Amino acid sequence: MQIMWLFLGLAAALVAFGVAWRLASRRWSLPCPALLAWSLENPIAQRFNGTKVILDRLDLRPGQTVLELGPGPGRLLIPAAKLVGRDGEAVGIEVQPAMAERLKRRANQAGVTNLKVILGDATEPHVPEASFDLVFLCAALGEIPDRIAALRQGFRALKPGGVLSVSEMFGDPHYQSRTVVQRLAEDVGFRLQSVRGGWWLFTADFVKP
Repeated sequence: MQIMWLFLGLAAALVAFGVAWRLASRRWSLPCPALLAWSLENPIAQRFNGTKVILDRLDLRPGQTVLELGPGPGRLLIPAAKLVGRDGEAVGIEVQPAMAERLKRRANQAGVTNLKVILGDATEPHVPEASFDLVFLCAALGEIPDRIAALRQGFRALKPGGVLSVSEMFGDPHYQSRTVVQRLAEDVGFRLQSVRGGWWLFTADFVKP
């Protein structure tokens, strides 16, 4: 009986923490805490959070170089690294040390050797200019206080003709609408290529001219 009450108390504490984070995120741009990383990488949760749909929309090919801003525990970046293969490279820029370490550990456990994790702010230059075929964000743009600065770094990192792919899920507390995403991307020089999906889970792709 005591074990059951302990389990229920722990579950209630986690739920309360998650709710508090979501409420706070509506006022401030807060990244998903490393403590909640399990909710992103859980196989059951991934059936409902659009992981496969978003990966399909990225249209990844062997040999590509890809960069994710705000990869968290790597629910997209790790499979992306597998899809681009040994001749490609996947890089993630993650601002939270605990999340970056979790991503490295999960990549090692998955046997992925072409994935690099950079600890840093996505609004700062961390990668060579014009070195990536694809830059993508998933439910991360709203977590960055200076969204324009982050998109400028994405623009800088892409090769001419490269693609910026932004995916947003309505259930995320930092949800950015299609109109907002398009305005921000075009403000830094991107050209809209396509929008797939509905308002509840859309992916907007932009081209660097």
